[in-house]
Amino acid sequence: MFTTRIRKEYANMRIRFTDTIRSFGSGALWVGAIALAAAAAAPDPVHAQDGSITGRVTDAASQRPVSSVQVHLVGTGMGTLSRDNGRYVILNVPAGDYTLRAERIGYTAVEMQVTVGEGGTLLQDFELAQQALGLDEIVVTGTAGAARRREVGNSITQLNVEEEVIGPPVNVDALLQARVPGMSLTQSSASSGGGAMIRLRGNVSMTQSNQPLIYVDGVRVRSEGFAKNVPPIGYSGRSNNDVSSPLNSINPQDIERVEVIKGAAATTLYGTEASAGVIQIFTKRGSVGKATWTGQLEQGLARNLPFGPDPSLRPPSENPTSLSGGRSDFLFINPWLRGHKPGCDDDIVVEGQPCDSGLFDDLGAQQQKYALNVGGGGEDVRYFVSGSYYNDDGVLPNDNEKKVILRGNFTFNPLDNLQLQWNSSYTNDDLSHTAGGNNAHGMTLNTFRRDRNYLNDESFNAINPFLNQEITTQIDHVITGLTATHTMGMITNRLSLGYDLAQQDNRNLRPFGFIRAPTGILSTSRFEFSTLTVDYLGSVNFDLPMGVGSALSFGGQSVTERRELTTAYGDNFPGPGDPDVDNAGNTLGFEDRTRVVNAGVFVSNRFDLENKYFLEVGVRVDGNSAFGSDFGFQTYPKINGSYIISDEDFWNEDWGSVKLRAAWGQAGRAPGAFDAVRTFAAQGWGGVPAFLPSNVGNAEIGPETTSEIEAGFEGSFIDNRLAVDFTYFMQTTFDALFSVRQTPSLGFTSSQLANVGELENNGLELGLNYSIFRNDTWSWDVGGTLSLTDSEIISLGGAPEFSIGGFGWVVEGQPAPVIRADRVSNPDAHADPIIVQDSVFGPNQATTIAGFHTTVGLPYGVLVTARGEYQGGAWMLNGPQAAATRRSVRWAGCFEAYNTEETQGYEALTAEERARCDVAWYQSDFAIQPADFFKIREVSAQAPLPDSWASMVGAARANVTLSARNFFRWVDPLMRTLDPEVGGNVGYNTRVRSMSEHVPPPAFYTISMQVVF
Repeated sequence: MFTTRIRKEYANMRIRFTDTIRSFGSGALWVGAIALAAAAAAPDPVHAQDGSITGRVTDAASQRPVSSVQVHLVGTGMGTLSRDNGRYVILNVPAGDYTLRAERIGYTAVEMQVTVGEGGTLLQDFELAQQALGLDEIVVTGTAGAARRREVGNSITQLNVEEEVIGPPVNVDALLQARVPGMSLTQSSASSGGGAMIRLRGNVSMTQSNQPLIYVDGVRVRSEGFAKNVPPIGYSGRSNNDVSSPLNSINPQDIERVEVIKGAAATTLYGTEASAGVIQIFTKRGSVGKATWTGQLEQGLARNLPFGPDPSLRPPSENPTSLSGGRSDFLFINPWLRGHKPGCDDDIVVEGQPCDSGLFDDLGAQQQKYALNVGGGGEDVRYFVSGSYYNDDGVLPNDNEKKVILRGNFTFNPLDNLQLQWNSSYTNDDLSHTAGGNNAHGMTLNTFRRDRNYLNDESFNAINPFLNQEITTQIDHVITGLTATHTMGMITNRLSLGYDLAQQDNRNLRPFGFIRAPTGILSTSRFEFSTLTVDYLGSVNFDLPMGVGSALSFGGQSVTERRELTTAYGDNFPGPGDPDVDNAGNTLGFEDRTRVVNAGVFVSNRFDLENKYFLEVGVRVDGNSAFGSDFGFQTYPKINGSYIISDEDFWNEDWGSVKLRAAWGQAGRAPGAFDAVRTFAAQGWGGVPAFLPSNVGNAEIGPETTSEIEAGFEGSFIDNRLAVDFTYFMQTTFDALFSVRQTPSLGFTSSQLANVGELENNGLELGLNYSIFRNDTWSWDVGGTLSLTDSEIISLGGAPEFSIGGFGWVVEGQPAPVIRADRVSNPDAHADPIIVQDSVFGPNQATTIAGFHTTVGLPYGVLVTARGEYQGGAWMLNGPQAAATRRSVRWAGCFEAYNTEETQGYEALTAEERARCDVAWYQSDFAIQPADFFKIREVSAQAPLPDSWASMVGAARANVTLSARNFFRWVDPLMRTLDPEVGGNVGYNTRVRSMSEHVPPPAFYTISMQVVF
């Protein structure tokens, strides 16, 4: 009895301990982190004979302070980062002579010879000149450890957030939009907290994920979207039909810089899973000095641009609005859109209907953010701690996101040759959503289709009950990592442990009495996504004969990903109330567990001759639990080189600085967790349990392997005012995983993935930045990016061509994937349509991405910036049009055709209009449209407030920023409704971009104030 009680107590203690760890963000650990930060804020004890160095770093042209400059004593390990006001201090410096160096991304490094006296303080200021090509900038992504840019033979994009980003971005997705050549980043809907599809140089797989890997401070985090909130049985669209992104767990104001590598030539050392590229985010660290507090307050609005035809184009038979007050330019959903509701004095408004009473009553969906951070420390302990709170309404009536993000980054130097870096963040994200997408129980579909909806009634009182459902999600997300770096002479060892844990709770309730499910339906699901990373890197620097330098790196990495799901489902409730699943008349339970382990070792060596000729060779060998039992290990080799031609004696300094580079490498993408094994599904048969053949299995299955060659140059010209970055790349994915039909006599009716295919991407990328002029009062910088990408399916390996949804097909000799469908061959003729079957429209991914940006510096420290983006060459299915017209809905996108028919007669219609708008001819193929668009992604203006104003609240300085994002849009005229950035029913986790009945992503208007104490 006593022993049993002890065992129970031990089990309870273990459960409580586990719950404590999993509730990392509950506050206890963060109280400790803040206490640690407060302790660290105390200055280090100063040794009697030691001195210090202090000063200020400014921009040589504008004289503005420059933050995050690394100021260090070369060869000593002593240094710090400059603060927002440009100030820096290095404490506990032994007396003697030193080389003091200041360097920062985007600026020319400066060195000073200094002498520190015993117990004295040396004042040394720096003026840094902006540098178009920073050959000595340090990069880490894609390299074995840190490397100077001059040493790296592949393309890498760096985004310095503090320097390059003025307006406060809504999230990390918005931060990256239109900034990286070769990157396409598109959202899916206006749903609160929705993520974005990211593509780097197009698709490298037709059956696996094309999202790049994401690292935060060296910790691998989930790159796929979180789970969709949908019941486990029935139609898979009973949801808001969008998903959240793990990237949105990061506060953009906590980010110091982002590094992006876009292909296998650069991602080899990341091995399996890295063929689609890598995005690495580095958050801020503390610097030596007293605590600096920064507070930020943001208020804003979200409003939709019109996404339908102007009401003036309506045919004579159409009323100006629907019975609920909806207009065609918003596909009749505006009575429920925040910012576009009808006026309260409108005759069509009924009792109880939300309306605009004037006096700024309905400006849009309110956005709120409050943030505070503190950074500082001494030589041995430095810290950066931040907290932020968001309360953002969505444009749809049930949409809201409340989010708390906490971060603590700590740097410890317990020994002169040992550094410990502990970075952790916790996010609590509470989301509520409006049912949308292709969902007969949803608001959007039933308003878009008006009186042909599932109620045959477009009035407000008929449609509004669709809001009487609960679609809520709570996500607790922890990212934590500890890195120990030990240096002993020419040998450096680094060990990193990282853990990414996200727990997601979904509740999807259509209560008793719901308009389309009268007895009620409830689904509650709990997901747990975790990634455990162990990473070791060793490096040895030594010299070889003939003046050749060598940097040997070696190491290994293990990544373990787990996904666990438990779901409870119930329907048929006895009456109204706030039910649990066990109150239902019918209940079901579901469970799913997945674990994938990838481990690899690597070695690479970089050779250096005269600091201008560089060659790196390396190889990684991986094993993966998803590989077939007969496959073994996968090897990924790499070689790259760079040549600083401008360092040659024959080079004229007036020609600028130029680095030539070339790289070749391989990386992979693993099959699914169960693709290699034979599986059976449990199935009832004749009242008894039975097994049903599911996946036939493939013991020889392995990863898709992408091989890439890239070559290009980076240069700065015209007195270091013009920066040019050019890259040509050619990728080939061989052993591509395609579906292969199985012999029916095996008893397995589904196809099996096999490494039989081959596909190719090639293209070029160009980045330009030009400083037109710059002085202490005025400045003007302009720039642009251009990416051209083509793809082709080279071989199906004997497999038949196959569809992957949304009219996307995998066909030899065509883009990957290609949109193929029936097409009208005589679109402009005033005649019945002539239909050509299986016509090729074009690729589903944009082939041309072009961006521009400009920043203007005005007197009194005012900065104005603008950024725009064009994407073209893609085709996609307008699903709402296809589904509506097929059901004889008077679709708003056909208003012009209806007008022509009613005023001029049917004979005046073109063949294209008859096929698209006449149900007698209609088929879904005729809803395929070009997805070209241009958007102004951002216009921001920032101005410092007078110091006297800041001092009134005890602050050192303050500024205010006005921003507008995505407030202008142009789309191809053939896309008459919605927006090319509308996605399907699975959010951005899709292989083919197509539209469902979503409201497009809105524009955001924000005012922000930042105060520094």
